[in-house]
Amino acid sequence: MVDRRALVVYATSEGHTALVAERIADVLRRPIDDVHIDVDVRPAEHGPPPEGYDVVVAGGPIHATHHARHLVRWLEQYAAELARVPTALFQVSLTSARDDEAHDRAARELLSRLEEDTGFDPDVVGLFAGALLYTRYGWFKRHLMAAIARREGGDTDTSRDHDYTDWDAVEAFATDVAALAIAADRPAASG
Repeated sequence: MVDRRALVVYATSEGHTALVAERIADVLRRPIDDVHIDVDVRPAEHGPPPEGYDVVVAGGPIHATHHARHLVRWLEQYAAELARVPTALFQVSLTSARDDEAHDRAARELLSRLEEDTGFDPDVVGLFAGALLYTRYGWFKRHLMAAIARREGGDTDTSRDHDYTDWDAVEAFATDVAALAIAADRPAASG
């Protein structure tokens, strides 16, 4: 059996992006042919250097048209190392919950801005809808998000949470990432 190593680094606010990162890791851990992928899942603020991994996945949410600060810092800090390893990026935002040209363009513009700001150029990209986690928000954010949801035609029942993530798309993305790891020229260095 051939072993590979994968690193999944994520940022999260209310925990939904952590669920996406864990689902990606779960898919990566499934043996494919004779390849086993050992997966480290770490919050970006504690993310290790990407050296010694066969593939690196980075991801985070969009809030107020910005990527999470911890993720941006991690991508900037390790830009040179990331350029030498196969990489993937996932972005979680309510912008991706609407399937129309304007929202797709807005999600891609956020991705382009992150790439320009950090120099990170991923091989595989996943743009996933997030969730309205009303039960986890404070009073102000709950009402603000309900107003935005009302304007966008989303769910406004603040007594419960609303998950818009296409989990099949998350798994398909993770399968593409696994193919990157399998195609890696060398097993990961020990360390």
